[in-house]
Amino acid sequence: MCGSSVPLDKGFFVLSLLRAHLPIPTAWCDDHGQPTPEHFAADLRVEHTALRDGAALCDLTHQGILTLEGPERLTFLGGLTTNQVNDISANRTIHTTLLSPQGRFLWDFTLVALDARLCLLTEPDRVPQLVERLLMYRLRSKVTIAQATGTLGTLAIAGPQAGSVLARLFPGLDPEAPLGTTIAPTPTQRLWRDPRHAACGFRLLAPATELPGLWDRLAAHATPVGLLAWEGHRIRHALPRGGVDFLPDQTLPLEAGGKELNMVSFTKGCYVGQETTARTHGRGTIKKRLHLLQIATTGDIPPGTPVLTATGKEAGVVTSFAHLEEASLALALLRRADVIDHPDLTVAGLPATAHRPPWAAWE
Repeated sequence: MCGSSVPLDKGFFVLSLLRAHLPIPTAWCDDHGQPTPEHFAADLRVEHTALRDGAALCDLTHQGILTLEGPERLTFLGGLTTNQVNDISANRTIHTTLLSPQGRFLWDFTLVALDARLCLLTEPDRVPQLVERLLMYRLRSKVTIAQATGTLGTLAIAGPQAGSVLARLFPGLDPEAPLGTTIAPTPTQRLWRDPRHAACGFRLLAPATELPGLWDRLAAHATPVGLLAWEGHRIRHALPRGGVDFLPDQTLPLEAGGKELNMVSFTKGCYVGQETTARTHGRGTIKKRLHLLQIATTGDIPPGTPVLTATGKEAGVVTSFAHLEEASLALALLRRADVIDHPDLTVAGLPATAHRPPWAAWE
């Protein structure tokens, strides 16, 4: 959930690579420790409508980005991550996770090929720790790891009309191509369909110097939206976010949709945390699942708020929350048995109803 707006005249460093380009009235907020646009329209319903019915453009240039170079970059990551990195190519992008030896979530990231480099796109707040972990595992591998935050940036385009808008602007893009399909509009840019879910839309990676022009080109056909609307869209579709709905050192990747959202391969070789992941999948012993909650409230529900059954038993906790026009919605990691046995839930004393995510393959 987006934090409070922060005035630009308070000495607050705005990491967005579009900070000098966006309109002055833009409201800013904190996202995982980094400033990003909160909203553009005076009426937030305009931005929600664009994501629900049209095409929306979101500034994700505050996202953390690393580059990996060297002849062993794929082999190196292949031994660490849950997805099949050998699938990465100029035409294919993947999303994956890195786990603890106990099989708990630590990081998730998108991997996209950019010439001889492999770009790793992740949440903005834990990049130094990720670099430290990768360096710990590198040993003698022939791979160089460098931070590219500030030199490369990402824009997101989503909504049911996003594909048709992009197809008009970028010849060669098939808006109905499989998830993860990637094209190179120019030698320095990569445009791909997010590999997790159709509602995630598309991503465009480009050098910082090219982003203002790309923003203007896209904003002429898609409505700019801030983090408030973007998070609402994500939660409406029950799309988990790393470090938020995937809780570091706690969540098993399969609990929060790692399988259904194309983050885990069950045919690749060994990786850190594979034993736990394979065992929980093979035995069907996944006790918690990510649920979509509808809560009868006009107030905010902070992450970590317990979700209680009618008997007062804690079934799990809220991980994300948003107010939307149709309802106040949350994501929550809940014990499935508690939800089945006790459908009447409460959150902060308020009635709540749990639903399976629309993408869920489990019963």
